[in-house]
Amino acid sequence: MLAESPDASATSITWSSCARARWETLYRGAGKSSLEQSWAYGEAAADQHGQTVERHLLSAGGRPLALLQSFRKSYWAVGVTRIVRGPVWLTDPLQDPHTPDLCRSIVAHYRSRRLDFLLWLPELPDDPLRAALVEAQGLRRVVTGYSSIWLDLRQSPEALMAGMNAKWRNAVRRAQRKGMEAAVDRKDRQRQAALALYETFRRKRRFVGTPGDFIAAIAAADPQAVLSLTARHDGQLAAGVILVRHGLSATYLASWSSPGGHTAQAHNMLLWRGIETLRDEGIEWLDLGGLNTESQQGLARFKLGLGGAVFTLTGSYF
Repeated sequence: MLAESPDASATSITWSSCARARWETLYRGAGKSSLEQSWAYGEAAADQHGQTVERHLLSAGGRPLALLQSFRKSYWAVGVTRIVRGPVWLTDPLQDPHTPDLCRSIVAHYRSRRLDFLLWLPELPDDPLRAALVEAQGLRRVVTGYSSIWLDLRQSPEALMAGMNAKWRNAVRRAQRKGMEAAVDRKDRQRQAALALYETFRRKRRFVGTPGDFIAAIAAADPQAVLSLTARHDGQLAAGVILVRHGLSATYLASWSSPGGHTAQAHNMLLWRGIETLRDEGIEWLDLGGLNTESQQGLARFKLGLGGAVFTLTGSYF
C-alpha cells in the first residue's frame, strides 16, 4: 500500500508499509541504528505500554530513504505520536538533498488533524543547521539533546583494549585475578533468572532503568536480540549485564551487581566479554545506552572509560 505525503510542497516523499522481513534487511543495511527503532522494541512497546505502533518506509523516486517507527496513544479525542531516535536513515541525512522534504513530510503526516500532536527526538546531530530542519516545520525544542557513545566494534580486540583508559583495563584484569567467571546465558532459564535478579536490584536501589518485563518482551519478539551475561564467584551469581542486538548494532541496556561483584569490578569484565561476543558475531557498533554527566556521574565515567565517540542528538521537539 502506497500513499503520497500529505504535504503537497514536499518533493515526492512516498510512504509505504513495510513487512518485517524487508524492514529487518534494510535496518541491518543501515549499520548504525537505534534500539528504539527496531522491530522487536516496537513489539515490546505495544505489549507493555499499550501503544499503537506504526512502521513506514519513506522513499523518493523509488529510492528508500528511511525507516520510521512511531508510537501513538490516544487520550479521548487527542492523539499523541512519539518518534524516538528516528528515522533510521538509509542514506546520509547530512548529504541527501531529500532530508528537508522528508522532515517536512514526517511532521505533516503526524499533525494532519487539529488534535494530533507529535513529540519527536530525531536521529540528527545537535547543531543549528539540523535543528532548523525540524523547527522550520513548526516544532519547538522542549528537551535538550540526548547524548550517548558509539563504540566501533569493527576494530581489533587489541585496538579496543588500547582505546580504554588505564583504570578500565586494570579493572578487567582485577576481576579476572579475583576469580570472577564470566559466561553468556545461553539457556532461557538462565536469561530469565538474570532478568529476575536485575529487576530485584532495580527495585531495591530505586533507580530508573528499563524494566525487566520490557526486556523480556523484546526477547519474546526476537529470541536472538537479548545477550545476557553473568559473573560468578565461588559458584554464586555476582553481577549481570544485558545487551540488546538490533541489526548490525547493539545497545548496552541494563546491569546489576552484588556488593562482592562491585568490589571485584565484575561489571567491567562482563561488559568486555559482551563486547568480544558481539564483535565475534559480526555486530559492528555498540551504543552505550545514554550519557548523563549531571545525575549519573559515576555511570558516565564508567562508559567514557571504554573510549568510543560521544554523540549528541538535536533534542526532542513538540
